[in-house]
Amino acid sequence: MNPEYTSDALPNKLVEYLANVNGTGRFRRRAVLIGGNGKWKLLCCTVEWFRCDGEMPIAASTRRYEEAILYEDMLSATQCLEFATELTNGFAVFDDLRLTREAPLQWRTDLVPPNNEYLASAGLVVGLRIGHAGAHAHAYVAPLLLPDQPYYPDFEEAARDWLPFRVYHGSHDGRNDQIFFLLPETRAYVSDARISDDGTLNITVAGTQVDQISLITKGAYWEGTAIRHFDAPVENSMCRIAVPAHIDRLEYYLIDHDCSVFDFHREDRLSGMSLGKKILGPKQRSLGEQIGKALHDGEGQGVEFKPFIEPEQPLGTGANKTKLREIVTTVVAFANTQGGHIYIGVDDDCIPVGIEQQLERWAKASADEGCIDRYLGLLKSKIKGSIQGEVEFHLSRTYFNEALIVIVEVLSAAQKPVAVQHDAYLYARAGASNRKVLPESWRSILDTQSSDAFGFPLSR
Repeated sequence: MNPEYTSDALPNKLVEYLANVNGTGRFRRRAVLIGGNGKWKLLCCTVEWFRCDGEMPIAASTRRYEEAILYEDMLSATQCLEFATELTNGFAVFDDLRLTREAPLQWRTDLVPPNNEYLASAGLVVGLRIGHAGAHAHAYVAPLLLPDQPYYPDFEEAARDWLPFRVYHGSHDGRNDQIFFLLPETRAYVSDARISDDGTLNITVAGTQVDQISLITKGAYWEGTAIRHFDAPVENSMCRIAVPAHIDRLEYYLIDHDCSVFDFHREDRLSGMSLGKKILGPKQRSLGEQIGKALHDGEGQGVEFKPFIEPEQPLGTGANKTKLREIVTTVVAFANTQGGHIYIGVDDDCIPVGIEQQLERWAKASADEGCIDRYLGLLKSKIKGSIQGEVEFHLSRTYFNEALIVIVEVLSAAQKPVAVQHDAYLYARAGASNRKVLPESWRSILDTQSSDAFGFPLSR
């Protein structure tokens, strides 16, 4: 779902949520503060709602170190509203610590499906930045070590243990400098979804009001580029939809008759993208089919065409940058975004011209299997040695219409960002181009789970 922004008051959805759960649960507030000597800064803070039915976690005492504080307390809905109001007014209070909001007032509200980066379930994530964006200094590398407190090697490990996020990237995490209200959906949500052997999409819905709300599952699936629409009522907490066995893409929403959205799911089998629990398995295409589709669709978010690349050439800079630098930059941009494929031996007109002639000139020999393997090995080694960070990519080759094509498959990096060696910029994929990420927005490259396609400013 597209995020909603509020810059003049509290978000309505946050106020409504707090009013609806008042008296039925408690909020656990956890914050990581770093600094010391009376100069504390917020690294990150979460305010997470739990029902009073056994879900409530065991309370932990605030842990105070010389250069870090792991803060925890429990709030009622009324106290939670007071805290949100204080944030709107420009400050945040944690016991005896009062922090001033430095960033402009802009609340962001996201509806997230299950399997997101914030909550264990579907729900709302309401966030507010209170500090200026920018990676926190690594000055706080001393261990957190006191006789009466648990040991941590540094504040990043402490934050990773203390905050409820499934994955946390330390000082470079895009969620730093922000406060998040984590509000799970309890009225109605998709608790399970799977496609059975007979081609039926079985959706199970749970929640406190499933029997009280008239719910519909409405969406579509794709076979290639052909879209097929569907909608079906939820009856006895179940919804069943007939779908073909090998669909390429699936999207649906759980709504009521007023079009209030309770949960949603988006998945593309071909790209591997998924918002929500994966239902579709990976679709295996032959390399020939894969190339044919890429040629038909042209360059785009996950596709780049390149001519023959000589692996011994330098990267070059500025006006002297080489084709090798271009391919290294594309690998980095794909890794910092959603991955992609580079097809070497295809020209800008989407014509597979192959690389045999250039390969033979480079090797001064016929383009036999040994020559091709040596080329792929050298090219992979040169690309890998030109990248700062861990990038998983694979090289393969095949003949398409009698033209030898090399395919470089790049996976989205597990630890972002990655960069080109000795390059002051970060790169991300934007449509069919590699764009520079502005320095003040480097951290935002980590926080794209619930944003638009990119979620960070790009230079032209």
